[in-house]
Amino acid sequence: MVSFSHDAAGTSEHLWREDAWPAHARPLAADDCARLLVLAAHPDDETLGAGGLISAAAAHGLPVTVIVATNGEASHPHSPTHTAEDLAAVRRVEVVTAVHALAPEARVRLLELPDGDLAQHRNSLEEALLEAIFDEPGSETTANAPATAPAIWLVAPWRQDGHPDHAAAGAAAALVADRTGARLLEYPIWAWHWSTPGDAIWPGADDTTALWRLQLNASGRERKTLALAAHGSQVHPLSEQPGDEAIVQPGFAAHFERDFELFVGTVPLDQPAPDGSPAPDASATAPTGSLPADFFDDFYAGDDDPWGFETRWYEARKRALTLAALPQQHYGAALELGCSIGVLSRQLAERCGTLLATDIAERPLLVARRRLAGLPGVTVERRTLPAEWPSGSFDLIVLSEIGYYCSPADLELLLEHCRRSLNPGGTLVACHWRHPVGEYPLSGDDVHAALAAVPGLERTSRHIELDFLLDVYEPAPGRSVAQREGLVP
Repeated sequence: MVSFSHDAAGTSEHLWREDAWPAHARPLAADDCARLLVLAAHPDDETLGAGGLISAAAAHGLPVTVIVATNGEASHPHSPTHTAEDLAAVRRVEVVTAVHALAPEARVRLLELPDGDLAQHRNSLEEALLEAIFDEPGSETTANAPATAPAIWLVAPWRQDGHPDHAAAGAAAALVADRTGARLLEYPIWAWHWSTPGDAIWPGADDTTALWRLQLNASGRERKTLALAAHGSQVHPLSEQPGDEAIVQPGFAAHFERDFELFVGTVPLDQPAPDGSPAPDASATAPTGSLPADFFDDFYAGDDDPWGFETRWYEARKRALTLAALPQQHYGAALELGCSIGVLSRQLAERCGTLLATDIAERPLLVARRRLAGLPGVTVERRTLPAEWPSGSFDLIVLSEIGYYCSPADLELLLEHCRRSLNPGGTLVACHWRHPVGEYPLSGDDVHAALAAVPGLERTSRHIELDFLLDVYEPAPGRSVAQREGLVP
């Protein structure tokens, strides 16, 4: 995560204006949007990053919902005149006033999550976004039917913005967009302050993500100016005392006084670039090899539990289903591939004589080792699979949420290792997320289709959901639980 300070000298708006960086931005119009859902990490994010878009959507008569994750109570941590509770009360009023200046009929929802700690509350963000998409009055979507893209636009802070709350909010929005089919647009805020036009973080003309430019008319600019003025605690000093300085100071505010707004979003495969060149070829940019260790080192940077294993009901429920699917009450030797921080590992250890838990990244393994310390028969190792396959054989192999990280060739080798290492009478359980993730070489459905083709293994149990697949395999011929219990021949 980038380190910066709001009161430090940042990149001037003059530098941004002098550079040709927005020349390849694609035009953005609200013509194909049926409903706008905007997520703000803090009060004023919605105005700074997407105030013009909110105003344009309202002018088109579109339903607008703004979800504000925190009350922004940590904006002035050293204020001698305002407590965090004081700031929260002030900023709640400010954001409602600002949104209604942009879109008088907009719905505003305040989640009141802790300012500065959104990474630990991503599940709450995701649940709020899903509720807004599926339960919005007039919505034609249901929990079992994806939103019709591009009917719903989901607009959120940019994951590369450099602020941890913005990264968490953007990540939650990206997951929900993948799950529902909503169009995701991300707005930069602090990147205008610490970044420069030539930085590699900005999408280029040939990338599969692009800058999208929304031109603001006079009315939109006026409404955005009024909305920003409503955030008085941020654009003006709270007092003349040290610690009460304005957060949105004039040099920073200049980035948001443009006659356009810029967003980062994916490029439809059939849409050419603004200069007439062909759209980027997704097949050429899709990953072809297995994801390297560096990918996971970066993913875990700044967050020991980015998937929410410890906090999400989704993960707790999936673990319970996985454990319940195991046909044997107790196993001798078990192998868990991709143990991450060891939450499932601890539960597996209770049903296994020995457990070897592996992962490709060292940071989650540090957490796993602490969690599993003192448990008899448990070993935690860093291994890159399938190349560093462990020796020996196992009564239980757990292949959970890692198969889609492999190239097709590596997956084939991984599954062959599983088949050869599984003892007669043993169990192979596989569980994988089904929704598409652009960085992954394969989908969860691809992994389970490949597993079904492995000779010598018989699928004895299958659980299918919209979100994941859970399959149990045994060396053929497999036996049911009732057969093991002697209830049937």
